[in-house]
Amino acid sequence: MKKTSLFVILFFIAGHLLLAQRPACLNDVIYTLTSFKQIPKAGKMMDECFVGNESSADVWLVRANVYIQLHEYEVEQMSKNSNYTIRWPNAIITANESFYKALEIKPDIKVDPSLIDPKDGQLLSAYPISELAAKEMEDKNFNEAIRLLNMVIRSYRVDSKGYALYLAYAYLDLSFCYKAIGDDANNRKILLDATKFNVAVPDIYLALYDIYRQDKDTVKCGEILNQARKLIPDSLAINIKGYELDYFAMIGDTVKLNNAATKMYEQYNDNPAIITIVAGHLVNNKEYLKAQEMIEKGLAIEPNNFDLNQQMTYRYFYEATDYDRIKEEKLAEKPRKFTEAEAALNKAQEILGIAVIWAEKAYNIYKDDKLHNIMYRQILARLGMDIPEDLKEKVDSYYKQ
Repeated sequence: MKKTSLFVILFFIAGHLLLAQRPACLNDVIYTLTSFKQIPKAGKMMDECFVGNESSADVWLVRANVYIQLHEYEVEQMSKNSNYTIRWPNAIITANESFYKALEIKPDIKVDPSLIDPKDGQLLSAYPISELAAKEMEDKNFNEAIRLLNMVIRSYRVDSKGYALYLAYAYLDLSFCYKAIGDDANNRKILLDATKFNVAVPDIYLALYDIYRQDKDTVKCGEILNQARKLIPDSLAINIKGYELDYFAMIGDTVKLNNAATKMYEQYNDNPAIITIVAGHLVNNKEYLKAQEMIEKGLAIEPNNFDLNQQMTYRYFYEATDYDRIKEEKLAEKPRKFTEAEAALNKAQEILGIAVIWAEKAYNIYKDDKLHNIMYRQILARLGMDIPEDLKEKVDSYYKQ
């Protein structure tokens, strides 16, 4: 019985000492914040209390709670009065950093029931900070966006499993920023880190595929597409399937390309956008007739679709280019085969005569596509046809830039 009493006494003494270690001004801040709900006043008191007490985890925690409420207070004021002037523009950032610091100083910190836990606080403040980062990205302030996004990522890592999707999107934004400033090494690293979350965000895997494709690393291209296939549901996998077509073309597997293109077309043959993607890969792989059938199906649904009309132009333009190549090969042979070269040239001209019809139609639908305008002018010049003045001006302007 005596031992129990002694233990109780020691427990209360220890508790009293812990309270004594906490700055007395902190109690006034908590009381003003939680009992009186006087948030701006609590902010002023907290700033005064903070000075000289920077080594206390409790001070950082209360500071975090004050500043997250200052942020919410100002958001509310703005919603009520559009002329309200923000007094604490960095409140949410201060709150987030303070929650993190409290936990850094004292990982097992005990939290007053009226206050927000530091882990919860980091999670609560992460989204508003991601919105600030998005604004910086929009304004092309990429270095500042990187700083904010790293703060967001640090916050969501408090619960990496529960917030894996949020982390993935933050990593994707960070990748965009690194790419924008030309930091290819960090861009690659961030995307690789993002794949470890195994979430259904197609753009992560597509962005990495683009990097591997630029490296001409077909093995890595195949691996990243395999990972994407396992994670991305069919409803989100359209672009993944499109990239698979590119992959099969890249490795020269015509059979798999044709099979995948046919399968994709059959699944989405009522969708002009998908038909355009599939047909484009087939055109690039010289499957002109098969591509033409698909494009015609799309045009029956949407006759004035620019992309489909442009794709039909490519279909004939590239086939004509193939005959130009044959012509050059025949002229390069010894002895030169002039008759065969002439036949190839005539065939190319005949095909361009069809291409120009589609090129004109596409141009009349949309006149500001740079690549199409250049192609259209080349076709007209090759056929010796008059070039519209507006087309000539547009193409000339591209070369002056």
